[in-house]
Amino acid sequence: MDDPHVGKRRRAVMRNCALGLALLIAGSLGCQSLGPAWTDTRSNDLPPASIDDEIRYQDERLSDLQQPELPDFEQAIKDQSNGQPVRTSEMVAEVRITGNSSVPTHQILRNIRTRPGRYFDPDLLRQDIDQLWKMKELRRVNGPSLQQTENGVVVTIDVAERPYVKEIRFVGNRALTDWQLKRKLQMKEGEPLDVHQIRMARQQLEEYYHEEGFRQTQVSIAEGSDSGDQDVVFIVNEDEKERVLWVEFEGNEFATDARLRSFVQAKPTLMNSIKGFAIDRDEIEQDVTRLTAYYRTFGYFNARVGREIIESPDSHWVRVRFVIDEGPRYIVNRVSFIGNQKFNASQLEQLLQLKPADGTNPEFNSGEMKTDVGALRDLYGSEGHVFADIQVEPRFLDEPGQLDLVYLIDEGKQYRVGKINIHIDGDPGITKRDVFLNRMTLQPGDIIDARKIRNSERLIRSSQIVADGSPGSGAAARIEVKPKELQNIERYVERESIDR
Repeated sequence: MDDPHVGKRRRAVMRNCALGLALLIAGSLGCQSLGPAWTDTRSNDLPPASIDDEIRYQDERLSDLQQPELPDFEQAIKDQSNGQPVRTSEMVAEVRITGNSSVPTHQILRNIRTRPGRYFDPDLLRQDIDQLWKMKELRRVNGPSLQQTENGVVVTIDVAERPYVKEIRFVGNRALTDWQLKRKLQMKEGEPLDVHQIRMARQQLEEYYHEEGFRQTQVSIAEGSDSGDQDVVFIVNEDEKERVLWVEFEGNEFATDARLRSFVQAKPTLMNSIKGFAIDRDEIEQDVTRLTAYYRTFGYFNARVGREIIESPDSHWVRVRFVIDEGPRYIVNRVSFIGNQKFNASQLEQLLQLKPADGTNPEFNSGEMKTDVGALRDLYGSEGHVFADIQVEPRFLDEPGQLDLVYLIDEGKQYRVGKINIHIDGDPGITKRDVFLNRMTLQPGDIIDARKIRNSERLIRSSQIVADGSPGSGAAARIEVKPKELQNIERYVERESIDR
C-alpha cells in the first residue's frame, strides 16, 4: 500500500506542473506578476519543517518523483535583476504591502497566511490574494510580484484603498428626519465607501418612504456614486403622504361594521376627518391582529382577516378594506378538572357558566371562561388556599367546531392568618394601628378567606383615612398576603443587603 505522504507529495508535484503550464502562456505574453485573477483555491497545508528535511524526504520517499525543472514557471516569476528562479522550496523572506495609507499594514497582513519564515507556496499565495479582494476597505489588489534574494523570496502586494465616507446628507426630506433615514441605512459615516452599497441604500430609502405612505417619493444619488467621492448625498423628491379616507369590511356576519370599526386604529376620526388619517401600514397590520383576536374570543378560532389597500387615482387617498372569513364558531362539548382534591368535579362545575346544560352545548366565550376561572379561585381562596393556581386549556376535538375545556388545578397549601403588620408610608400622624385593625374582618388564627380580604380593603378605603389611589392622592391601601416561608426569604435578602 502506498504511503499516504507519498500521495500528497505526488499531487503537489502534479499541481505545480499544471501551474507551470499556465504561467508559460502568461510568460509568453510578457506578464511580470502572477496577477489577481487566480481561481484555484487549493493549498498545501503540510510544508516540511526545514530545507534539510525536504531534501531528506525527497531522497528517501520520492526518489522516483524528483522535483522537475519548470522553466515556464521560473520565467514567469524570476527576478528581473539576476534571473534567478523562485522555487517552491525557498523560504519567504518578507511580505511587503504597498499603496495603503488609511488601512494599517498589520490589518492587511492579518488576512493572508503567506508569512516570513514559511516555505513559499503559490497555491497559498493565490488564496491570500483572493482574501484581500474580499476586504471592503480595498478597491483593488495588484500583483503579487516576487523577488529572489539571498534570504529567500520577497512578496510584494500593491493595493488601492477605497475612500472613506466623511458625511451622509439628505436634501429635500421634510416628513422624515435625517436620523430616521440614517437608521434605515446599512452604511455609516467613517466606513469605506462602497458604490454598490450606496445604490442599495438609495433603494432602501425609497422602500422606507413607500412603507410610510409616501408612495410616489423618489430618491436619487447626488454624491457617492463615483469611487472617488467622499461625501454621500441623497436627493429626496418627497410627495404628500397617503391618507385613509374610509375603512370598510367584507364577509362579516357575526359582528357589525360599527362594532369591528371600534377595534381599528388606522381610521379617520373626528379630529382628523378633514385631513384624513395618515396611513401607517404597521398600524393596519396590527388592526388585522386585533380583529382576529376579537373573533377568537367568541370561539371563531379559524377566523381569517385580510386587508386590501385601494389607492385613489392621484395616490393621495386610500380605502382600507378588511376581508373576513369567520369560519365556524366552536361549541363547548364538556368540561373536566385535573388536580382537584378538596372539591369534587360536581361541586366545581356548579360554579361554571360556560358548560353544557340541559342537553345543549354553549358557544365558546372567553369572557365567560375567565369569569369561571375567577369563581373557582374565589372558592379555593375562601378555604385558605389563597395561592391556588387555576388554569384552563381549550382542547380541540376531531369533530369540527367542538372543543373541551380542561381546568388544571394546583390547590397549594391552606393558610391561616398569622401576624398582621401595618405599614404606613410617610408620617403616620395621629393614625393609630388600631384604626386599621378595627376594619379587618379577619383575625390571627382564622382560615384566610380571600373574599374577606377584599372586603377589608374596601372598608379601609371607604373610611378615607388613607389615600384612595386617585391622581394626586398617592397609592391606595391594599392588603398583601405573604406566606411565612416567603417572609423568611425576604428578611434573609434584606439582611444580606445590609451586611454588604
